[in-house]
Parts: sequence; structure tokens; C-alpha cells
Amino acid sequence: MTAPTRPPRAQQPYPVAEHRDAETTDGGWLPVLVAALVGAVAIAIAGVIAGLVVVNIRESAVADNPARTPAASAPLAQTSAPAAPVRAVDLPAKQLDQVDLQRGVQLVLIDSYGIDDVRDVRCPAGQTVVLGATFECLVKVGSTQKSVSVTITDSDGAYEVGRPH
Repeated sequence: MTAPTRPPRAQQPYPVAEHRDAETTDGGWLPVLVAALVGAVAIAIAGVIAGLVVVNIRESAVADNPARTPAASAPLAQTSAPAAPVRAVDLPAKQLDQVDLQRGVQLVLIDSYGIDDVRDVRCPAGQTVVLGATFECLVKVGSTQKSVSVTITDSDGAYEVGRPH
């Protein structure tokens, strides 16, 4: 059996598949423009979301560690009169809240040291916030009365709790 042969065409020497719907294959620039617009909108939305996340992270960092800025003052007037002398004002000493301190000591002993049966925490009232100051609190662990050393670690009133002894 032999394959049928036909004489070659000069315009189309090789067979080419013909498209039935030639008008659907040529969409023009409209689909490209629509795809570009959709991509640009998606990128813009992602940028806005990323910006909001960064702002939220910065605001939470500022809320956790507020910046200490000097008090605002009015601008000095340009006069030839000498400035009035500035006097130091003694601020009242900052004190630890006794109830919060006792709760904090109990939580540190439970959470950090893993001591479960901590109760009846008693710390002295009126503890002034002085960097490096140490004092003792009494705690009941189980049925045993013990003592815990508390050391103030910064001027804002943060403290460190030692192991019961």
C-alpha cells in the first residue's frame, strides 16, 4: 500500500492546521491590559497590608517601651534680662504597691521556679524603689514558712525574685 501523494503547493509547502475560530485566537491587547491591572491592584493591596503590619509592630514596640522624652517647655523669649535661676524639685520617692508585689512574687515562684503550692505571700509595705535595694518576703510553700529575697533591678520598679530559703 502506498501513501497518497499530492503535488506541493508553492504558498504552503508543509501542511498547516487550520483554525476554525480564527477570531477567538486574536484577543488583542485587552486581556493583557486587564491582567496587568489586576496584578497592579493585587500588589498595591499587599503593600498596604504590609505597611499596616509594620505600623502595628512599631506601635506595639512603642507601647511596650515608651520613649522617655524631656518635658516640653515654652520657647525662651529673646530678652536682655538675665534668666531666673532654676531650682531642683524633689519628687516623692516611688514605692512598690504591696498587693501587686505579693501577687508578682507568687507568680514568679509558680511560673519560673515551678513551685506549685505557694500561698500566703507577705512582703513589707512601703518599699521605696531604689536600684539594687534588697528585701525579704515571707511565703508559705506547702506547710513550711520560707523567706524569699527580692531585689529591685531598675528605677521603674522591676524586681528579681530569688529561690525560697
